[in-house]
Amino acid sequence: MADILIAGTVFVLAAIALYRGVRKSRKGVCASCAQNKSCAMACAEPPSPSSKK
Repeated sequence: MADILIAGTVFVLAAIALYRGVRKSRKGVCASCAQNKSCAMACAEPPSPSSKK
């Protein structure tokens, strides 16, 4: 009985971690960062696609 409870807890925690990871990845790198208000990269414009060689 205890092994079912432990396995269930592990699966629930894994699902929560997966959900948080997906939610952060949808926001983007700088938007999901805790330092996005003070980071210089948050204000930088992304490189334009035409500048790539």
